[in-house]
Amino acid sequence: MSNLTMTEAIENLQNDDVSIRKEAIESLIGVTDEAAIDPLIEATTDESAQVRFKAAEILGNMGNVAFDRLVSKFTSESGKNKRFLAFALKETNNEKAIPLFAEAVSDEDFGVRKVSIRALGELQANDYLDVIAKGLDDEDWGVRLATIHACADLASDESIALIKKARRAEKDEDFKKSCKKALKKAEKLQKAKSEGKVVVSTIPMKTIKDMEKTNPQKAIKEYEKYVQAESDKDAPYKRLAVLYRKLNDYDAEVAVLEKAINVLSEKKPGKEKWFVDRLNKMK
Repeated sequence: MSNLTMTEAIENLQNDDVSIRKEAIESLIGVTDEAAIDPLIEATTDESAQVRFKAAEILGNMGNVAFDRLVSKFTSESGKNKRFLAFALKETNNEKAIPLFAEAVSDEDFGVRKVSIRALGELQANDYLDVIAKGLDDEDWGVRLATIHACADLASDESIALIKKARRAEKDEDFKKSCKKALKKAEKLQKAKSEGKVVVSTIPMKTIKDMEKTNPQKAIKEYEKYVQAESDKDAPYKRLAVLYRKLNDYDAEVAVLEKAINVLSEKKPGKEKWFVDRLNKMK
């Protein structure tokens, strides 16, 4: 475990030794200080794939804190230098980035096109299905595959029809198999939506709990997915409340407590007591 301060880590991102830069980027995981944004953005073009990916992931986990700077850099960059900026923007999960991704579907770089199409699917950009569909005619196999996954994320009649059309037109057997998996996912999501369920992709709670020590910002984002899905488990609400308290984010803590009370009192009566007591103590 590195003992570098944030200032030391930022300085070391400029070091000629890749091992030192790798240590530096690991030290910045979970950082939310605005002073780290520009150095991290610069690191998204590092010669080391590990440094590039981690820098983009950290920026994405910063969410709205880094969003405006990411947008500014993304719109001014070109070519492969935009790839990890696109990934960082996707990870912020900010719907304001949808128009940017829609435009980037026609970017000169295949990596940017691929990430942008996936982002449109994950952000549920149903109004941009025609733009997403352009990826089915892309010369790059990965972009076409990303388009299939994006259509599955949207899980609408129209997007499912596009997957079926792509499966019929494609000769590559691996691609056809991917289409089949995407269809199963889309149909499952569509059924859940028709039943009024909130559909969110989550990872196991134990994995998120372990993540709290190494990447608290990422852990918060993953717990928030359980809350968004109105989980009937009390654990994600509790962990979020604790993490928000550590960050001194009063408004966010109150919001998650109130959400837990509303959801659990209906789905698991009695489970809301912990949250009621905690909320009363905060008043």
